Amino acid sequence: AASPPRRRRLQRGPHPLNFMGTKSIRHIVESTLATYLSTQTGLTTVTFLTGDSNATQTLPKAVVLCDSARAPGDLPEGLGNYACSVRITLFSNADDTTLADHRLRCAALSGNMRDLTSIQAAFTASTDASCYDVTIGSEDEGIDERSWATAFSFDVLVVLPAA
Repeated sequence: AASPPRRRRLQRGPHPLNFMGTKSIRHIVESTLATYLSTQTGLTTVTFLTGDSNATQTLPKAVVLCDSARAPGDLPEGLGNYACSVRITLFSNADDTTLADHRLRCAALSGNMRDLTSIQAAFTASTDASCYDVTIGSEDEGIDERSWATAFSFDVLVVLPAA
């Protein structure tokens, strides 16, 4: 049975132009989720990269990309609240990793993205934003150049801190 949708309690944050940080909301979301996931059981051997990373890429890896950040539909723009579309793609080398092992990593990633309390704690620890909710979108699997590749989509609701 599906669980009922969570009610959102949003707060008024700063106007985006008044936020004195040097990072965009997309960078904040990417780096917070990548840092959080990299420390979780079943994922410590995975290199987590953000969408703009220029790090040497080795497998297994996961790329955390905030495709878009927009004002939530039920709030006027400019309050500092953002609905972020996040895609996390997990890659494992098909030559030295079985599909079963890749899927265990996928299960760990998905399970940790369902742990709203821990994700909220990660955002709180970052001090760059607060997270209100994470909604699971989709999970799509395939093979990409001798790599198992699974793409997850999530909607992450965040707010910038008050100025």
